[in-house]
Amino acid sequence: MENGNTDIRVQLATIKQEIENVNGIQGRLDTAIDKLTDVSTSIKSMLAVHEEKIQRQEQVDDIIFNKLKERADEIDIVYRDLHKEISSVEKRLLIEIKSLKNDINGRVGVLEKWRWLIIGGSIVIGWVLSKNFLHIMSMLSN
Repeated sequence: MENGNTDIRVQLATIKQEIENVNGIQGRLDTAIDKLTDVSTSIKSMLAVHEEKIQRQEQVDDIIFNKLKERADEIDIVYRDLHKEISSVEKRLLIEIKSLKNDINGRVGVLEKWRWLIIGGSIVIGWVLSKNFLHIMSMLSN
């Protein structure tokens, strides 16, 4: 019976040892679970912070894109206004240039008429003088 008691005692000691091992493992599992819980909480808070930053950045991006669109619209308006203004100035300049051209052509025409009149008159006077040069000289010498 002693052999039976010894076997039971050995088995009992083995079971106690296994229970202690299981308790140690359970303690370590509890510690690991606590640490994982802490890590999970930290990750959740970090994700919340990052999500908030992302939302703020998206809001800033929306504001920037809206401002860019507004500026593009303003630039289009300014471009159209400038184009209209340049076109009207160009038309006024062309009209003014045509007016000056007509004025200059008129003046040049008048000058050409006078030139031909003076040349014609000079030719007539020269011809008259050449035909009557001797007679005119005799009149002047008297």
